Amino acid sequence: MSQYLTTTDTDYVPAGVALTTALIIRASAIIDGRCKREIGVTSYTERIPLTNQRGHLSYYPVKEISEVNGRSVYGITGDNFFGIPGFVTADLTTLDVDKEIGTVMCGGSPFGIPYAELEVTYTSGWDPIPDKVKVACGLLISQLAGNSNSNVKMRKDVDSTIEYFGNDMITPEIADLLSEYQHRSFR
Repeated sequence: MSQYLTTTDTDYVPAGVALTTALIIRASAIIDGRCKREIGVTSYTERIPLTNQRGHLSYYPVKEISEVNGRSVYGITGDNFFGIPGFVTADLTTLDVDKEIGTVMCGGSPFGIPYAELEVTYTSGWDPIPDKVKVACGLLISQLAGNSNSNVKMRKDVDSTIEYFGNDMITPEIADLLSEYQHRSFR
C-alpha cells in the first residue's frame, strides 16, 4: 500500500488541513490509479517478446534487473525440435538495458541462438518520491479533507436532489503534476 506523504510532511498541504494516515492512503491510492502503477520502487516480473533481439519493459525507470530467463527462437538445427524447451537462465552480461525508458537488447543464448522471448524480474520506480507526486498528494488530501463526500457537487434538501461531479478527482493541475509518472505502454 503506497503512502507518498507522512504525517509530518505538512509543507505539502494547505494550512489547517490535518494529515492523517487514512487521508494519505486514500490520496496515494488515487495517484496509483491515475498513474496505473506505484510510484515508489516496486518489483515486477514480466515476459516480453523480442523483435531483432530488442524488447521493452512495461515499467520504467528501471532500477535493477535481478533475473532474466530466455526462450530460444529455434533449435540448433533451425527448427524447434532440437531447441531447448521452455525458458532457460540467460546471462545478465549479454543484456543491455536503457534504464530511463526500459528498452532491453539481448544477445543470444549460450548456443548462439537468439531469444524469442524474455522473462525479466526487475525493480522499477522512484526513490525518493519526487516532489511533484508529493504536491499532487497534498492537493488531493486537501480535497478529501474539505468534503466528506468528495463526489457531491450540490445537495438540495427540499426536493432531495443530489448532483454529482464526474468520477475523477484529478484536477488539470494534479494531472499535469503526475503526467510524467503515468504508465505508458510501448507495445
